[in-house]
Amino acid sequence: MKVALVSSDNSEIIKRGGKHIYQLLIEKFLSRRGIEVTAHYPGANYYNMSVFRKANLALRHRSLKFWDVFERRRIVLANLIDFFNELDLVNEDIVHCQDVISALGVHTDDNMILTIHGYFAFEIIAKNFSGKDSSRKKALMQMQEIEETACYKSRHIICVDQQRKEYLIERFGIPPQKITVLHNAVDTDEFSPVSDDEKLSIRRKLGFPESKRIVLIPARFSPEKGVVYAAKASWLLRNNTDILFIFAGGGPQRKQIESITHGQENVLILDTISHMEICSFFKAADVVLIPSITFDSIREGTSMSLLEGMACGKVVIATRVGGIVEVIEDGYNGFFVEEGSAEAIRDILVEFSSDISYYSIVGRNAQRTVLEKHSFEKHIDRLISIYNACLMQQL
Repeated sequence: MKVALVSSDNSEIIKRGGKHIYQLLIEKFLSRRGIEVTAHYPGANYYNMSVFRKANLALRHRSLKFWDVFERRRIVLANLIDFFNELDLVNEDIVHCQDVISALGVHTDDNMILTIHGYFAFEIIAKNFSGKDSSRKKALMQMQEIEETACYKSRHIICVDQQRKEYLIERFGIPPQKITVLHNAVDTDEFSPVSDDEKLSIRRKLGFPESKRIVLIPARFSPEKGVVYAAKASWLLRNNTDILFIFAGGGPQRKQIESITHGQENVLILDTISHMEICSFFKAADVVLIPSITFDSIREGTSMSLLEGMACGKVVIATRVGGIVEVIEDGYNGFFVEEGSAEAIRDILVEFSSDISYYSIVGRNAQRTVLEKHSFEKHIDRLISIYNACLMQQL
């Protein structure tokens, strides 16, 4: 079988973030099964263009009519569509697109599968518009038209959680049988529990204190990730010398987080950590905190960081947002806290310090959940079955 993996995000350049890591894992695990995989990602030149190139694109893609504030995004989208238009995929058995832009641009013979990782339209609008004026509404409608076109063009659609499936059905009328929910997964060979001695050794190598309870927040510093509430919780616990909060993400809210935690000795704020390095951070931690919130209609999918923490046997604390609710069983393999509440985060961390043995059981249950439902080996089994069903005209 020959599979073309197509995405508007270049995972060879950006080796971090859930979607990017997922693309790299697909390549790795499909190749292990003897499947020939070719990745098609646009280079940096497709985001940085000459004035002449921009003008040419604006004339040829007049259907992408946005407003001045949206001009740069319009030009980038047009350039990416051009890249996908030019791909020669005629000899591929399966064309697996990782976003609606690549799905919109490629030319295929009814063998395209589209994975929906997020809420394309809402995410684009949230990054480019503020307020709720008429231009924002018009731009949202146009972005949703792109979503709808890509979905109907696809032979089959994979959603990373049930909520995204329901969104496609309710918003665009996509037939339910055309959509399969396939949650994200992790490489359980790489992300796995370590002994107490190994954990101490990792902490020494990273320069982390050996005796403190380390709370890891492995999330981009952006509004929908809710990292600000973790920062506020650290401030509420600023006099607790037993806990260290490690923020590993980077992003637009970094200055705000630094301001909230200024002068605190219980906080360590790091730049964005590569996926290769972050594995050691998970193994060094005691608690993994995923404080995501619903922001501007954007909800977390099946968080890769959540699954990676669980795979390492850590106590995971998260909010009831998006696909997270489809993974965590409160009190069994993790814990829920109230969305957008620093006080709730503080309270559960204080409670954690008082009953370590119970929380250790929860961590073991978390790892068991990943091995049974979210290992990438099992994920690839299901993915290949979808490919085969597509080839046999069963989808």
